[in-house]
Amino acid sequence: MTRRQLYHLLAGLCAVVIATVVLLALASGIGAALLALLIIVGLATTLAVWFAPIHLAHRRGAQDLKPIFVFTLLAGWTLIGWLAALIWASRAPTAPEHRVLR
Repeated sequence: MTRRQLYHLLAGLCAVVIATVVLLALASGIGAALLALLIIVGLATTLAVWFAPIHLAHRRGAQDLKPIFVFTLLAGWTLIGWLAALIWASRAPTAPEHRVLR
């Protein structure tokens, strides 16, 4: 499975979960639906920000991706730990590029 297919699968699963929660909340009342939607958006935003150092390290091709991942999971929930992970991800050495000579 390619990375793009995995992202599409995860996006589809998230859409199904969101739709299910919203439909169940609508059955309980509009206030519950809005609260459920607010909770889902809040959790998604929190997770996206929390894992930003991991995404940055991955996009840069950092060699320290696994230690950055573990550090972000364990200490990223604190502001100081998250900032340290973000700085580490932005300054971590990257893998050398492979150039094709023609």
